[in-house]
Amino acid sequence: MRIVKAADIREEVLHLYKNGGGNVYYCGFKGLASHYNIKEGGCTDWTGYPGSGKTELLFELLKNCSEFYDHKHLIYMPDAGSNAEVVAKLLHKFSGKQFQEFYYDSEGNKQLIENRIEIADIDRHLTEVLHYFKIFNPKQNNRSKQVTPTEFWEYAVKHKDELELFSAVIDSWNYMKHDTDGFSREDKWLEATLSNRNELAESSGLHFHTIIHPKTAKKDKDGKVIMPDMHQLKGGSEWGNNAKSVVIVHRDFDSHSSDIKIDKAKPAIVGIRGTTSLSYDIKQGKYFEILNG
Repeated sequence: MRIVKAADIREEVLHLYKNGGGNVYYCGFKGLASHYNIKEGGCTDWTGYPGSGKTELLFELLKNCSEFYDHKHLIYMPDAGSNAEVVAKLLHKFSGKQFQEFYYDSEGNKQLIENRIEIADIDRHLTEVLHYFKIFNPKQNNRSKQVTPTEFWEYAVKHKDELELFSAVIDSWNYMKHDTDGFSREDKWLEATLSNRNELAESSGLHFHTIIHPKTAKKDKDGKVIMPDMHQLKGGSEWGNNAKSVVIVHRDFDSHSSDIKIDKAKPAIVGIRGTTSLSYDIKQGKYFEILNG
């Protein structure tokens, strides 16, 4: 151990001065850009109650970055469904056409979907989807929590060059195996795991996205569900302590508009804390800016 001297740190300081602390990438929405951009070698934790649209929004931002910058992503998303169901969601994004044959309206009536994707569309977009989204498929035949977060991140780092990866995505945290052997409490394991994640991201240049469910929803005096914050994430305060960026997606049950809150943005080049809103078009499977209400 020794004290850092000017000769040791000068080049790193000059690099920070000239480059602003790394590369960040615009995600496709002007209203979001001042609050959040995806940083090379960073981490983003996503949360929101079921049905809030957090997975949909993350898919959209990743797809935008693929189109803008040719980014490729390793995804492990058992919470979003089977591998085929995940691909179906992405086909909806890429084609702008719905995958399902029908849906149920607010009165419970079965409605046929008019702009359903056709087999020719599937064949045209499937190669494109799998070009940008690499689906991590563990060797085990069951769907148990067989993979630890660290194993997944280390796989991404090991195969970064081979797969030309920019990011790696977990959806959701509760599907991962929590290997707490050797730790007195789970929060100690979580602290060590997240610290290791941050170091892996910085050293490899990969961006790690993680979706985590919040604890039980809180309601206001009128019974309306309140947007969660990063301190409500399952696993305790270590998420807030070790997180780099935290994005919260919240949507009322009967609304097509989602509130996007950046509860933490680190480092400063990522953005600043704040909230914006996006409108979701269920037919196209896409979000849009809200202008003039």
